[in-house]
Amino acid sequence: MFFSIMSGRSMHSVLVGLVCLAIASAISCSSVGSSYNIMCLESERQALLQFKQGLVDESNALASWKSEKDCCKWRGIACNNQTGHVTGLNFSFSYDSYFNYSEVPLRGAMSPSLLELPFVNYLDLSYNDFEGIVIPKLIGSLSQLKELKLAHANFSGLVPPQLGNLSNLHTLDLSRNYDASSYENLEWLSHLSSLRYLNMSYLDLSKVVNWPQSLSKLIVLTELQLSHVNLPDVNLRSVSFINSSTSLGTLLILQYFIG
Repeated sequence: MFFSIMSGRSMHSVLVGLVCLAIASAISCSSVGSSYNIMCLESERQALLQFKQGLVDESNALASWKSEKDCCKWRGIACNNQTGHVTGLNFSFSYDSYFNYSEVPLRGAMSPSLLELPFVNYLDLSYNDFEGIVIPKLIGSLSQLKELKLAHANFSGLVPPQLGNLSNLHTLDLSRNYDASSYENLEWLSHLSSLRYLNMSYLDLSKVVNWPQSLSKLIVLTELQLSHVNLPDVNLRSVSFINSSTSLGTLLILQYFIG
């Protein structure tokens, strides 16, 4: 009855007011939802604690892992703010800290508990000291990895070809692990179809054969660093991936990498 005696203009004003009220309410609810912090999953928190048990943290760099319950707030840990899943582990050691004598590199081993973090897409262990252990094969099972950085971390032995399972990987840095080497071929690299950056400088690749053929399959590669790797001699002018029309924009093959 009320609406039936209202003018068309009055009814329009009421409807506009109701719409505005609904929009304001939706924005308010959205704002409240976005400010809510989702904590990490307990199973992944426990997996991280197991991972830490394998590390030697002499300078207590990971102190926040004890004082803070939410592992998403731990040093070196990144999480998805909607699901709480751990998505990144950054334990890269800072040389600034080293020269200030405030911290020393992490040492130890990598626990299989990493496999209980299925959504990790970033792993950086660079410039730590893993005391000559072999790069664990289990890393090849972290199927969501997009960036893997293990530079100068004192790994040795053969690079596990299981890393070739990481089909989502776009960045791979294995450089300056001076006692690490590769098998007789780099065929495992050819499976990394998303790879855009590859650095294997200072690894021993002296026994690798047919390496140009393997690298030529990395069709989206834009930067390649192979300094001081002792690759077998080839005629660079005949290397197809250098002369091809792929997206390779920065090719850093520095002196001493062949011979």
